[in-house]
Amino acid sequence: MIRRGDWSMEVLARVLLLTLGTLGLGAFFFCSASIATEDASEEYVYLVKSEGGKIYRIAEKAAGGQKEGVKKEIRRMELIPSGTTLEVEKGASVFLSCSGCSVLNLTDKDSPYVVRMKDLKKEGSTKSKITEYFTAALHHYIHPDERPGSKTNLGTRGDPTVRKMGLCRDLWPADNEDLMPVAPLTFKWETKGTRFSLEIKEFGSHSPVFSERTTSKKIDVPLRIFKPGRKYEWSLSEEETMERCHATFTILSKEEFGRIMEVVNQLPTVLPPGMDREAKCRLQAGYLLSEGLHYDAWKWLERNGISQE
Repeated sequence: MIRRGDWSMEVLARVLLLTLGTLGLGAFFFCSASIATEDASEEYVYLVKSEGGKIYRIAEKAAGGQKEGVKKEIRRMELIPSGTTLEVEKGASVFLSCSGCSVLNLTDKDSPYVVRMKDLKKEGSTKSKITEYFTAALHHYIHPDERPGSKTNLGTRGDPTVRKMGLCRDLWPADNEDLMPVAPLTFKWETKGTRFSLEIKEFGSHSPVFSERTTSKKIDVPLRIFKPGRKYEWSLSEEETMERCHATFTILSKEEFGRIMEVVNQLPTVLPPGMDREAKCRLQAGYLLSEGLHYDAWKWLERNGISQE
């Protein structure tokens, strides 16, 4: 038999446990909501162009117990997160936009300016797939001062754990790359030597589909010898030292190539009217880089007559 005092204590304990559980559950949902808010996609604008001067990003830096503003120049087509404080150089006129937005013109009279998405008129949906590709392309936009390897590639194609180093580190395309079926495929190397032998085989096969000897450090190989969706291995031998290195690559399937080229062709339509051809090509190359197509990103610039030298 449960005595009255014991029963009262038991009820009180149950009520307390239920209350704490409710509070804990509420805290869980509150934290979940906070996390969801923090994980929401960040909005960006980008610098379309600047005339008569530069534009800077202003950030606070702690120095000697005090905070001071630090300026960093913003390059053309560079992404700028919403809420960023900008400083426009005296005499400069700069133009900002975003995906599906009109162009916002700022001068030094507007400086300092805090980026607000509401200041840019939306002219289309910001949730479309092409908008995602556009933002990714801007994240990887290839600026004139960049070189292959100067930017970390965030693409997911290939397995970085199998990339070879040593003698093979200067092969181009690098090991385990995916390549678009666009002619010609150029194989380059910076290895020491004067006489080289290049051989290409379908992966797992003993019969070469292409072989050539050369004193040059690059060879253009006809696209017709390759099959879409197949993996290949190319090896390079230096005839005097007998040093040898090799790498693999895969030719994209027709379906994957078609999907990528559809995006490449659509990207310029997201830009404001009047954008020059070079900016469009660099944007397209940035998208290829975002897809992990490192070789084709730089090759795209080369094919369009844009030099990074």
